[in-house]
Amino acid sequence: MTIITKAITEKKEQPLFIAENSAENDKRDAEAQCLKSDVGGHYFVSRRSIYRIHVTATFLLFIVAFMILLIGVIGGLYIYRQYARTQMHKIKTGWYTIPYDKSSKTPYTKDVLQEGLIADSNMVVQGFRRPAGQEAMDFVKAIELSLSKTDMTKITEQETMDMIRNISNTRSFFKERFEIDLENEHYEKIDVPHFRGGRQGRFVHDFNINKSGIIDIDGQRCFVMPLDRQAILPPRNMYDLLRKMYNGYYEVDTEIVRRTMKVVTPPISDFSVLGTYIAHECQDFSTYMLTKVNSNVVKRSISNGVFGQFAGKNIIEFDILNLEDINAYNKKSPQN
Repeated sequence: MTIITKAITEKKEQPLFIAENSAENDKRDAEAQCLKSDVGGHYFVSRRSIYRIHVTATFLLFIVAFMILLIGVIGGLYIYRQYARTQMHKIKTGWYTIPYDKSSKTPYTKDVLQEGLIADSNMVVQGFRRPAGQEAMDFVKAIELSLSKTDMTKITEQETMDMIRNISNTRSFFKERFEIDLENEHYEKIDVPHFRGGRQGRFVHDFNINKSGIIDIDGQRCFVMPLDRQAILPPRNMYDLLRKMYNGYYEVDTEIVRRTMKVVTPPISDFSVLGTYIAHECQDFSTYMLTKVNSNVVKRSISNGVFGQFAGKNIIEFDILNLEDINAYNKKSPQN
């Protein structure tokens, strides 16, 4: 008996694919089309948002930088004020006036002191002044006398300064400005604008290296000599003395001590031997050593090299004999 069957290799018919929800798919495709068409608009909106964020961030950074700068300025000013205040306590400065001789002394009163305060209130010494009215009258009379002998239309500024200097030199007092290092007691500086019969000078006494410097303001040069501790009081003692003078507990010893000095050429080339303070004052000037000369064997004559100071004990006049040797040396020097 024969049974006829279908071949195994015969492929079965696949069911037809029925697209379901075709309408929904078409709807989705329409939305996709719409989204594609709006891409340009969304891109424009995104750029605007980024731009706004960038501007806001830049403005905030500017505000932060400005605040940091402001805090830095305020902090710097505060630190500077604190440092300046500390320095004021470390270094005392002030003016005081003393007579050339004892006959010029007048009662030391508080009213007279307050009349001439010039520097800071920490240390200002103003002693032995004549009454302000009398001094002013003398000054005016001297100016009127000088002007009456001179054509006022031909007076130059330098002549006016020279006239005032001559009038000032005829007074019985000279002024000094002190700068005293109280913290370390390393140095003291004394400015003498006008000294009777002398030159305008500045004295720097360095107690570290035991040297004194004289800065010739008019001649633009410096002189260095050993520090005389017997005649120059150290900073703390000098300050205490000036305070006593201010309070009326001490009177200045106005005895004049004259010292004759001589310039040694050539000028000093190694400023390291001068110390910090003298080298700082003389860095732009030619600097010479001074040696002491026995005044008994020197013929006295009118000198134009006199510098004077009061540094606690007597009034000391330094008479430098051979200032003209400096000019002669400069002419012979190869550098000139």
